[in-house]
Amino acid sequence: MPRARTGLNSDLIYFVMPDRYKDGDPSNDNNGGFDPTNKAFWHGGDLKGLTGTCAPGDDGLARIKSLGFTAVWVTPLVVQQESTTNGTGYHGYWGTDFLNVDPHLGTKEDLLAFAACAKKLKLKLILDVVTNHTGDVIRYNGQNAFIPSGYENAKNPAWLNDLSNYHNVGDLNRCWGEGSCMKLGDFGALDDVATEKEVVWRGWGDVYSQWIRDLGLSGFRVDTARHVDDDFFKHWSPLVQKTASDQGIKGFTIFGEVYQYNPIDLMPYVRVNKIQTLLDFPFQAGATDFASGFEDAAALNAFFLSDDYYTTATTSASNLVTFLGNHDMGRAGFIIASKKVQPANQLLARTQLAHALMYLSRGILAVYYGDEVGMTGTDAGNDQLARQDMFATKVDIWKSEPRIGSGVVGNGDSFALTKSNPIAQYLTKLSALRNANPGLSNALMQTRYAKGSLFVVSKKDSKESREYVVAFNNSAKAQRVEIFSATSKGGWKSILGKARVKAVGAKISFTVPALSTIVLKANSKIDQTSMRAGKISIKEDYLTGFSKVTAGITTADILSVEFSVKSDSNPTWSSLGVDSNAPYNVFIDPQDFPGQKLEVRAIATNSKGATIGLPTAKLAIPAP
Repeated sequence: MPRARTGLNSDLIYFVMPDRYKDGDPSNDNNGGFDPTNKAFWHGGDLKGLTGTCAPGDDGLARIKSLGFTAVWVTPLVVQQESTTNGTGYHGYWGTDFLNVDPHLGTKEDLLAFAACAKKLKLKLILDVVTNHTGDVIRYNGQNAFIPSGYENAKNPAWLNDLSNYHNVGDLNRCWGEGSCMKLGDFGALDDVATEKEVVWRGWGDVYSQWIRDLGLSGFRVDTARHVDDDFFKHWSPLVQKTASDQGIKGFTIFGEVYQYNPIDLMPYVRVNKIQTLLDFPFQAGATDFASGFEDAAALNAFFLSDDYYTTATTSASNLVTFLGNHDMGRAGFIIASKKVQPANQLLARTQLAHALMYLSRGILAVYYGDEVGMTGTDAGNDQLARQDMFATKVDIWKSEPRIGSGVVGNGDSFALTKSNPIAQYLTKLSALRNANPGLSNALMQTRYAKGSLFVVSKKDSKESREYVVAFNNSAKAQRVEIFSATSKGGWKSILGKARVKAVGAKISFTVPALSTIVLKANSKIDQTSMRAGKISIKEDYLTGFSKVTAGITTADILSVEFSVKSDSNPTWSSLGVDSNAPYNVFIDPQDFPGQKLEVRAIATNSKGATIGLPTAKLAIPAP
């Protein structure tokens, strides 16, 4: 059985806020709330600017394609609430009319032209959607909620104007409802929808099915996903998945935003709440910690070992969407610089190191627009301070902000810097490398060495069956490493960075230059595939209360181990998931088998397709 996958498995995502990308139609700027000198207001970017001419050399989607990206994720495009004295919904998360495009961004025709261009360029489209809340329309008189006069029909579709479809218990930090304020309260004064109600989850199913039909989308990113009802995704996801399937869209992918940095806290949203997959906030922390030199390779390896918590028959950590920075927390380079004080001349190399780790490890990666041209930030560097204009900006602080790999932008635009910026050049190179070598994509990964400043993994694409060794060095000094790798005896060549490789029997050794990444490719396919089987061990995981099942297998090969279970109530073997990174583990949630006696098996499959089974193990789950 292969590992669980999504339709975005090997994609490279470019995350962009249309209002801040390019102004292709100045005639739609003055639709209220337009002030390009103020970070909190509309700046004029629109769908025409993002689409461009769709021809090579253009600054729109063709530019994004030329950087090696295969998918574009855009912030919500729906009509936003009226502007206030403090700001506007330029970012897209203050929606009121969810069936139409905001006029600041263009027309329905512009929307369809955007989708047509993406299809022509073979770029997948991912739409940011909001199901937890709407724009701020509802008001409170004490603890009594009401809709102000004149706003009774402010939202679309009509069910959003029914006060009973909201929780109406005030701010999530101090709500007066019975239950979790995290689920019931208003997120930053935005009207919290009662997502446990059938009329709501069916209503959202209808709303976002329309967007799938109109644009041929490949996926949704779901905003504030931890704030909806725990059963919401179990109801809503099948509705939009059916629409996608009916439209002939294969592998439609839903990933949620759950702002949790600990995998133990994050994984229940996949395993219990049934969100298909998630943004990988723990990766963001681990990758920037390592790239900055704040943490060493052992800490990074410990993070990847937690991947097993996500493994089930239908889910995997390889489906998580990895990133280094975003529109809320700030930009990659700014975050790396803030983690640990380092010489300024190291920041470019450390930023490239972080991107290499994201491109060449596991997960579906997403790059935040502007990071490719070295945008950083000012002051705290997050939220509004991380939403710079790609086109010529009128915000004074953005004109003089330092850039990584180039000088300040001044009165110019960032498009002109794309070809010359070393980050953009490096990302293009990494993309081409992945494209030419499928094993470097989101493929099987095995940690080979994690000590001090060096983190080394092997990668393998199952069809190609060839080993790649990828080494990351976060030290300002070159490091020599020796690892055991007996998968082939045909020698190695360096395909990224410069490294002389010495191979003696089962060992290879090479030097990784300072603050850099080396990729080695085996000259021949994997031919050393011996496995030695031990036993299955089961013990309680004290962090979760789950049962940790470990298959004792010794091999130098990059193999996969499928775990299966049968119980008193179901005597047929059913998969628990597949692990491909030793030690080979899977976790059993006792709530899935309350009061049952289980039998667990593990079958390993090597690079030649041969299998070996371990003696089964017994496990009794206590009754609740």
